Amino acid sequence: MIITSEKDYPLLPSITIEELDENSSLKKMLHWIGENKRVIDFGCATGYFARLLSSKGCQVTGIEINPKAAKIAEEYCEEVIVADLDFVTLRDILSGQTFDVAVFGDILEHLRNPWRILEEIKQILQPGGYVVASIPNIAHGAIRLALLQGKFEYTELGILDNTHLRFFTRQTVTQLFERSGYFVDTYEQIKLPIFSGSDWIPYIDKNKIDINIINTIEQDEDADTLQFVLRAFPLSLEGKYSSLYQQYSQLSEEYNYCQNQLKEIYAEFKRSQFDLEDKQIQLEKTQTQLEQSQSQLQEIQQQWQNTQTQLHQAHTAWEHCQNIIKAMESSKFWKLRQAWFKLKKAFILQRGSQQ
Repeated sequence: MIITSEKDYPLLPSITIEELDENSSLKKMLHWIGENKRVIDFGCATGYFARLLSSKGCQVTGIEINPKAAKIAEEYCEEVIVADLDFVTLRDILSGQTFDVAVFGDILEHLRNPWRILEEIKQILQPGGYVVASIPNIAHGAIRLALLQGKFEYTELGILDNTHLRFFTRQTVTQLFERSGYFVDTYEQIKLPIFSGSDWIPYIDKNKIDINIINTIEQDEDADTLQFVLRAFPLSLEGKYSSLYQQYSQLSEEYNYCQNQLKEIYAEFKRSQFDLEDKQIQLEKTQTQLEQSQSQLQEIQQQWQNTQTQLHQAHTAWEHCQNIIKAMESSKFWKLRQAWFKLKKAFILQRGSQQ
C-alpha cells in the first residue's frame, strides 16, 4: 500500500484467502484480525485487503490519500475517507468512531510522524483493540550489499520505494511501538532471499561480492526478511489482558485444529486398518483357492501320468501282437493254411459253375 497521491497502485488479482501464500503479510494479518471485527484500514488503496476482510464478516473503514484508488475501494468498504495522515488528526476525520483493529499494511514508513498516528490510534480503539502492521526491513541483505557497493537507489516499489520517508529495522520497529505506548506481543517475518532477483529489493551480482562478506551477512536472522509483521496492544492492563486473551484464543484454535487433524488421521487409520483386514481375508481366501487349485493340478498331473503309462503299455502290447502276427505269417503252417483256403475257394467256385 503506497501513501502518495502521485503514484498509481498496482492492480492486484482478486485472489481468495485460501490462495494467499503462507509467506505473505496479507495472510498473516488476516489471521490475526480474525472474523466479524470492526476494522480501520490505513492506506486501503483499491480495497483489495478490505475485500478479503469483508469475506470474513468484518466491517471496514478505509483511509486513503489517492482519490482514484479510494473511489475503487468504496465497493469493499463501508466508508472510505480521503485524507493525508501527515496533515489531519484522527479525531477530526473519524467523528468519534471506534474500532476493534487498526491495520497499517506497509504504511507507517510513508509517514512523517508515525509516532503521532500510533498515539492517536489508542483513542479510537475499543477496549481490547489492537494494531496489526507490516513494515519493510531496511536491513535486508540485498540493501546491505548494495550499500557496500556505494548504492542506495530508490525504486517504484519495494523496500526502497521512492515515497518512503522512514526506514526501520527489527529494533527500531519495536522502539516505534514502545515509544508510542504499545507492546508487541506477536512478531513474524516475511522472507525473501537476498539473491532472489525480485523487484522488491536491489539486484546484486553475487560474483562481484566477496564470498566471506556474503556468508557473514547471511548469518544474520533478518538478512532475508522483507517485512516485519506484528500485532501490538496499548500498554495498559486492559491491553495486556486482551493480548493474553488473543493468545489464548489463537492457541485454542490451533489446539482444536490439531484435535480435528488427529481425529481425521485416526479415522483414516481405522479405514486403512479395515481395508487391510479385508485385504488379508481376501488374501487368505485366494491362498486357499490357490492351494485347492494346486491340489487339483497335482491330481490332473497324476491322472495324465497314469494315462501316459497306460498308453505306453497299450502301445507295447500292440507292437507285441504285431510281432506275433508277423511271426505267424512267416511260419510254414500259416503258408499251408493260406494255400488250403485258396484251394478250397477255387473248388467252391468251380463246383458252382458246373451246376
